[in-house]
Amino acid sequence: MKNFWIENRKYIGKTLLYQFGGAFFGIMLLTATQAIKNAEWLPQVASYIAILFYLYLIYTLIWDKGGQDRIKFDGGRMNKNLKTGFLISLAANIPNIILAIIIIISYQFKSATVAATIHTVSKGIAILWEGMYTGLVLTYSPNNPIIFALMIIPSLLVSTAAYLMGFNNKKVFGNLFDKKKSEVTK
Repeated sequence: MKNFWIENRKYIGKTLLYQFGGAFFGIMLLTATQAIKNAEWLPQVASYIAILFYLYLIYTLIWDKGGQDRIKFDGGRMNKNLKTGFLISLAANIPNIILAIIIIISYQFKSATVAATIHTVSKGIAILWEGMYTGLVLTYSPNNPIIFALMIIPSLLVSTAAYLMGFNNKKVFGNLFDKKKSEVTK
């Protein structure tokens, strides 16, 4: 496990950085959309855009890691471990998991003053740290603590799929966005 942390700390750190960027982007979009009157649907659209942006960033990062690992595997410098994308995302989601556990447990004991304070503070931190989901949380599930555990699932799924696709040199859109090879004239 120690070797996994050492080998993948760069990707775990970048995933955390991308979460911060996605959260900041989501909060900015949400703030801008809430200023518009008579458009209750706009915060939801802003959240979807921020979530897609965040998941795209994770996809490209972990896809590259899968591609690099395939080169190492083909060269005999590493063993095949197809769980790497999932494990990187799981490690990067440790703050989200801790927040979700605190929110769920403190919600059960909200009648106590201390638990209510812990719940409110941890929910506020989670809403900021997972800002790309805030519009959806406020719209669909403002009082359900389970939503904070569910927010972890998309990044886990995308990271797992991206690593497998990168390892197998497959892309979501194929070669649609690749630069065309210039033809050499004779």
